[in-house]
Amino acid sequence: MSFVLTIRLIATILPAFATILTLLRLYYRRSRHRLGWDDAWAAFAVISVVFICAGAWTRSDTPAVGPFHHSARVRVLGYYMLNVSFTCVLWASRMSILFSIIRLIPTLMTMRVHAYFCAILFGMMWAALLIQKIVVCETNPSWKKSPGVQCVLGHAVAGLELATDFVGDLILVIMPMRLLWRIKLSFAKKLLLQCIFSASMFTTIVSIIHAVYVFSPDRNGEGILAHIEASTALIVCNLAVLMTWFMRVLGHNDDSEAAPPSNYSDRSGRGKLSSLRFQRPANAPIVLSALDYKGTTQEQTRASLESVDREDAPNLKTQDLSDGRSRKSLTMTFGGEAV
Repeated sequence: MSFVLTIRLIATILPAFATILTLLRLYYRRSRHRLGWDDAWAAFAVISVVFICAGAWTRSDTPAVGPFHHSARVRVLGYYMLNVSFTCVLWASRMSILFSIIRLIPTLMTMRVHAYFCAILFGMMWAALLIQKIVVCETNPSWKKSPGVQCVLGHAVAGLELATDFVGDLILVIMPMRLLWRIKLSFAKKLLLQCIFSASMFTTIVSIIHAVYVFSPDRNGEGILAHIEASTALIVCNLAVLMTWFMRVLGHNDDSEAAPPSNYSDRSGRGKLSSLRFQRPANAPIVLSALDYKGTTQEQTRASLESVDREDAPNLKTQDLSDGRSRKSLTMTFGGEAV
């Protein structure tokens, strides 16, 4: 089998499979009215993977092979389309996983600020890689006249890619681990969620193999591994949502893929603004309790009501309800267990 046929098959079959999984993920989220930023990043990754496929076909479309018999100039554009889209798929997929984690973090947790900082860091690494690749390829343009039309990225690009991939995937493993460690769930469910989020390390493994080929003079192997790495990253970013869907099909009432919004407004209009507050005695699991719109917890409100004279308490409760200040308990659930 020739390299052209191999690269076209890999650049078509793997992205097609990853695209189908992503479309299923978006359908599931849309059907449950829970589309979020993580789904937007996944959709962007799908668009990018389409450009990867188009770039691979364009770059390998030599006058002798066809089917369109592109000129060298068009094939160079195809290479840039492939190279830029490859980086976009990787980091859009990581952004999708990161924002899936952010959906599970209550607003009042400091970890949420850290997560947004990580999103900024991801964006900076994403931009740095794109700039470095373009500079390297434009500094040494001799590759544009080669038969394979493939830029030699060199050790600097390979080193930066490997370092940023490792840092990004390590963050995506450690952050949910810290979050799940403090949540009151059964060991089996904690292990399941952690395994799902730890799947990012599969992308790291493929990235290491890809970096080895970037360091080597084997440009064909580098191109093949790039397609495998991009498709792996896109597949991994959908695992958490698709596993949730699968568990629901099996009969588990699982709402973990979309935690209650940090600022929750009751649809009836009676609840103004609620949030989640962490109360943690020493050596005790975290307990989430609801805040009313003034920032007081249910326990504080209950104590205030008990201190009022019994004759006035019913009036006070009625007035609170008429003013739209009814207090509701909010809980995070996974598989029917309160968190």
